[in-house]
Amino acid sequence: MTWTFGIETGGTFTDLFLVGPDGQVFADKIPSTPSAPERAAVQAFERGLTLADASPEEVTRLLHGSTVAVNALIERRAGQPGLIATQGFRDMLYIGRQEKSHIYDMFYRKPAPFADRANVYEVAERIGPDGGIVEPIDRDAVATVVDRMIAETGVEAIAVCLLHAYANPAHERIVRDVIAERHPDVRIVLSSDVCPVHREFERASTTVINAYLQPIVDRYLSGFATSVGDAGCAAEPLIMQANGGVLPVPATRKRPAGLYLSGPSAAVAGAAQLAAQAGLPSLITLDVGGTSTDICLVTDGEAHETGHGGTYSQVQGQPLNMVMTDIVTIGAGGGSLAWVDDGGMLNVGPQSAGAAPGPACYGRGGDGFTLTDAMLCLGLLADGSDLPGGIRLSLDHAKTAAAPLMESLGVNILELAESVYRIAIANMAEAIRTVTIRRGYDPRQYALFACGGAGPMVAAPLAAELDVENVLVPPDPGVFSAFGLTAAGLRMDFAQAVEQGADLMKDASAFSAQLTALRDEAVHAFLEQGVDPGSLTLAYTADARYAGQGFELRVPLDTDAAMADGAVHVANEFHGVHTLRYGHSFADQDVEITAIRLTASSPSPAILSQWKTLATGQAVDTRHIAVGGDETEARIVDRAGLTTETPTPGPALCLEPTTTTLVPPDWVARVDAFGLLHVERGTA
Repeated sequence: MTWTFGIETGGTFTDLFLVGPDGQVFADKIPSTPSAPERAAVQAFERGLTLADASPEEVTRLLHGSTVAVNALIERRAGQPGLIATQGFRDMLYIGRQEKSHIYDMFYRKPAPFADRANVYEVAERIGPDGGIVEPIDRDAVATVVDRMIAETGVEAIAVCLLHAYANPAHERIVRDVIAERHPDVRIVLSSDVCPVHREFERASTTVINAYLQPIVDRYLSGFATSVGDAGCAAEPLIMQANGGVLPVPATRKRPAGLYLSGPSAAVAGAAQLAAQAGLPSLITLDVGGTSTDICLVTDGEAHETGHGGTYSQVQGQPLNMVMTDIVTIGAGGGSLAWVDDGGMLNVGPQSAGAAPGPACYGRGGDGFTLTDAMLCLGLLADGSDLPGGIRLSLDHAKTAAAPLMESLGVNILELAESVYRIAIANMAEAIRTVTIRRGYDPRQYALFACGGAGPMVAAPLAAELDVENVLVPPDPGVFSAFGLTAAGLRMDFAQAVEQGADLMKDASAFSAQLTALRDEAVHAFLEQGVDPGSLTLAYTADARYAGQGFELRVPLDTDAAMADGAVHVANEFHGVHTLRYGHSFADQDVEITAIRLTASSPSPAILSQWKTLATGQAVDTRHIAVGGDETEARIVDRAGLTTETPTPGPALCLEPTTTTLVPPDWVARVDAFGLLHVERGTA
């Protein structure tokens, strides 16, 4: 007996998903424990074993995603790291790009970096942009600087970001060796390891964020691995990365920022796999949880990643230049609070009731009116129904929380609930337009893939607002991120900066040699993880721009053509990418390459082709609901009873243990051979 086990810890719930040796599936969710997130993860492990009647020794593949990194960055509750910079570059983090995100705000203050200026120390050295040593580094001088930093600041982690280290990491490695020799308990992060590409500010910020997270992530992963090991699990945990792959705990510790948005990335990976099976490889993923909504574009089976057009992930206003699934997150979830601003306008989110106390209808002390309360008042959820974690919904509690808003706005309960519901959907629609229309993609050419506990309840009205014809809902959508973990394979990303005028810009054989060097680096890294290089899938890209442009676009490369034609192939592909993004290209302009990248991945074992939703025990019935301002009777159906031959016309509510799917009037629901629920415009 062997089991694959995925555990994803979110802000409100912790999801678990088990797949057994014969394809049997067990899924559930329990409340998260924000004050000690590892506790909920271990509780989920124990809960899953109980559900499956399995022993911990039978778990051969254990995968985990967590919000520990994103929470630590948002809350800024960790100790500040140190930063060692080249002499004269102490202020590169604080000068930044001198951008002002709110140009009309007279009181605007730039977001603070994740390292205090008092923790930044300089060393005398200089490497040129071509990798040549302009000024050698002195080990004794470095030792003096490091000793003074530790004595004066007591930092737990040190980021090292020296000028042009992407071209030659020798000086950074000397600093690393000195720190390790003299202060072995201090954690060290080198920019040449985590971000070996151009742009000092972004590179320094990325290195500092990794150093900031390293103590927290180290402690969290150690606690989780130890706890499941003590429980009898011999499998080494694999940790979900923000790039859509997984890595063992030791590799994750080296780049802890890889945990940023790891849970939402798991959902995207799972969605891409399932939808491709069903013949719908282009998706807009909509993951609506208790705290936030996460949106990502999947085109032709490939999730979009950061790095397009010079855009980086932003963490509290600081750039994080790593290859990551390009997820847009907004504060619109089931726990999002409704409130009235100074102008008397109703708003929803980004403030959230969170896991504790949660929405008012949970009956756990929450007194704010949330999106979940609104959906209960609209009839999309049933009064007195049970949610995972021992939660029973109370319509009376929701109405009590609504009273102050009703009085302030002069509306009744249905008008308030409908307004909250529609505002949340409008916020989600605007976020989807950001990742589609504003980037040159037509949302009408995509299916909307709804998951998370609240996603299926808003998906069809949201699709109607975007003129999208098809909504996909996977089985057990409320725990879909945990499924995505089980579908993810090992993945690592590698990069090499390119200087203008370098041989590979003119010589195809030099370009080919650089591709080969990246491949050899990937093979070595996977061999260290015990992975057969023959199982790897390699995908090359290049960061390119027209001469004179300030930022790059990422260009997918055909390996054979790149090996044969070098930079000429990059230029030919770049024109097409530029046209897609901006609507035009300049075929007569020179194209510059600033970096060559390689993504190496080893696929997940094929564990599941389809699964069935568990029955809820809910009898077929009707319920009074309000949709689009109109009150109507909706059929209540148990999703487990739906078949491929029996479409379900709206208005209807499809119930399953982790969520409810709304089928509005003039829409119809059907189940395909893979267990996916399709909600489409039209009649049965």
